[in-house]
Amino acid sequence: MLGKLDTARNTDEKPDRRVNRTRLALLEAAQRLFAMRSVEGVSIDDIAKEAEVAKGSLYNHFESKEALADELFRLMRSHVANLLETAIDEATPPPERLVRGSFVILRFALDHPESAAALLKLSPELLDDAAPLNMKAREVVIAGLESGHFKGIPADSATLLVVGASLVMLQDSIDRQKSVKRLITKMIPLMAGVLRALGVDGAGAAMAAKAAARATLE
Repeated sequence: MLGKLDTARNTDEKPDRRVNRTRLALLEAAQRLFAMRSVEGVSIDDIAKEAEVAKGSLYNHFESKEALADELFRLMRSHVANLLETAIDEATPPPERLVRGSFVILRFALDHPESAAALLKLSPELLDDAAPLNMKAREVVIAGLESGHFKGIPADSATLLVVGASLVMLQDSIDRQKSVKRLITKMIPLMAGVLRALGVDGAGAAMAAKAAARATLE
């Protein structure tokens, strides 16, 4: 999505590109506004004004404000899913793989705080382990339970724990007063603690969290 939004600044005046640029300008404006306010707190007039287009232009591209919000959420979710697919492979042991997924999302938030803030505002049922982005965590949890890396906790509870810790990291990263180094120092022990709650021994949990941070954040 982020690359697509960048093309909204293209100055080519061909009609088809002009139409596409208007659509992208609306998505970009909506992202800025939804990063600060809820969907209910943003009006169609607000989006049109922010995008510097006529109000009617929004309806040429989206049926409603909610349809625009759904499309924006879909694009951002797809972007994060692609990052996860690229950064995580099944050859990585489940403890590091699980933490690496959380740190990939944190890296996304550090690089694109506005997108991360909007994603949080637009995400329905953030703690639902059946939500698309959370299903990846659940898959790794189940793999870890089957391999014996995790033990003593049901898959549903383990997934909820991981997702909750990831949300804490996301929210914390939106505070731009915090440096990447400070966040890493804080988040490695947090995720090591999550792994210990999943039955990983202390040394193994710390090693996996540090390896995941090196692979994704440094």
